[in-house]
Amino acid sequence: MRFLITDTPNELTIKLFIENLLRNDVKLLVGICGVNYKTAAFDAAEIEVKSLEFLEGTLPDGHVKQQWFRILVEHQNQHRGSCVAVHCNSGLGRAALLVAMALIELGMSHDIAVAVIRNKRRGAINDAQFAYLKEYQPQSKMPRRRSGSCLVQ
Repeated sequence: MRFLITDTPNELTIKLFIENLLRNDVKLLVGICGVNYKTAAFDAAEIEVKSLEFLEGTLPDGHVKQQWFRILVEHQNQHRGSCVAVHCNSGLGRAALLVAMALIELGMSHDIAVAVIRNKRRGAINDAQFAYLKEYQPQSKMPRRRSGSCLVQ
């Protein structure tokens, strides 16, 4: 499974944003801070847009986690091999946290998942989020990965 963590697109950047998604074979964009932009251009590019919100500075509750993994499993079943893009305001907090949880579910240790994300998104995952990930226990929400099958862009 592949992930692309981004900041939120806006009406001025949407064209370049979609071009970047297409270059990375994104078929699904998940907005963690809400989807407050027009989605017609994404529809035209055949990129599905979903909203999965939880408040900045908080951790995902059970409902958010359940929705996140349901979205990922459905996506994997429909578009195996394509990339999932995830955005929050800056692409450093909530989006990075959910991707780290997915990587842990797919078999990575919390510290490797955080290192992989921080390698691509400097400043991602704050201390409270890191502590949460350290205690996070995989719940078998996603099929385990084979070695080398996860990528964060």
